Amino acid sequence: MPVYVHNLRLLGKLATLAVALTPTLIHAQSPYEYDLRTTGTAVVIEQENPGYPGNSVRRGQEGWVRMSYVVTADGRAIDPVILNSSGGAGFEKEARAVIPAWQFQHGPTELPYNIVNIRSEINRGRDAASSNFIRRTRRILNHLHDEEIEDARKRADNAYALGGWNLYESTMLWLMLGRVEGAENNNAGKLEMYSRAFEMGNSAAIPSDNRVELLEKIFLLQSHFQQYSAAVVTRDRLRKVHGSESAMERTAERAAEIALLLANEKITTANATIYNPCDCDAGEPLWHYTPSRRTFSFANTNGNVERFEARCEGQRIRGSIEPGETWTLAPEWGFCRVIVFGEDGATFDFLEHLTDSEDNAASRSAVASNHVPD
Repeated sequence: MPVYVHNLRLLGKLATLAVALTPTLIHAQSPYEYDLRTTGTAVVIEQENPGYPGNSVRRGQEGWVRMSYVVTADGRAIDPVILNSSGGAGFEKEARAVIPAWQFQHGPTELPYNIVNIRSEINRGRDAASSNFIRRTRRILNHLHDEEIEDARKRADNAYALGGWNLYESTMLWLMLGRVEGAENNNAGKLEMYSRAFEMGNSAAIPSDNRVELLEKIFLLQSHFQQYSAAVVTRDRLRKVHGSESAMERTAERAAEIALLLANEKITTANATIYNPCDCDAGEPLWHYTPSRRTFSFANTNGNVERFEARCEGQRIRGSIEPGETWTLAPEWGFCRVIVFGEDGATFDFLEHLTDSEDNAASRSAVASNHVPD
């Protein structure tokens, strides 16, 4: 069956887009704006905006970064980890650099479970694609239609390398990269790209009907890789989108199977692939996951899987990846996120254990939570 049959309908609209951006006049006083959305266990006292990188304003590039950090007992933010981004090292570098200036309320111990979304935008608003971006996208679409996968990959990588995108274009670009990954039969890459496109949350690029389609695809991919905790959260997001009734019906059977597995299986196994969040030398390749159970281990590592860190509301633990070694997150630590670091493209299995001493319902609900701001 031709590759284009499986393509997302939302990217087809690029062929009919007629909006071309004119150069934006930048005012010296306030050329850009920020939206910092913080969630976690620490209370913010002072949270300075990061700088706008280099010549990104002149080029019209916008950025989005999701970052995890730890707050110390004396109210400092430390150990930033980039979980996701719209791409490019500049915005990530600026996000990391501003961390030492942030201040939080003091506490008796460090608070490891803290996340921020930093959205950096040109203040005139640019929720449209430029004519150059549309032309590049059409060429990639044509290659995919003709099953010229290598040519589609080259042009897609080229579009990414050019940079200068606004957040609307970034969303469409990650969707396009996801389609290329799918055409190359790389479902792990497809899941990564589609997830990034959705997390950027540009409603102009992904209106509600397209958001339903995208979330359904993400749910099915997470289910394919047995990432059940993530799949449960994705379907909950799907349920909240207007017009999702048919998609909820289509996914109901698989959702019921996942619920049964989480309730009864002694071990569930998520297949994981490490990626570099910005596809750049400055990024730190990782895989992050909010587990549904409190006891976990690792198996079947392929490539360099170096270490992990579990960041919980009240505690964090760190360790090396030793197949067969089991780790447990204490209930009093609250919600947790597990971050695994290693080589870009390395794979492993993340095993979640249902122990005899745990109450089934508590073990399923005590860790997993959609604590990430949209």
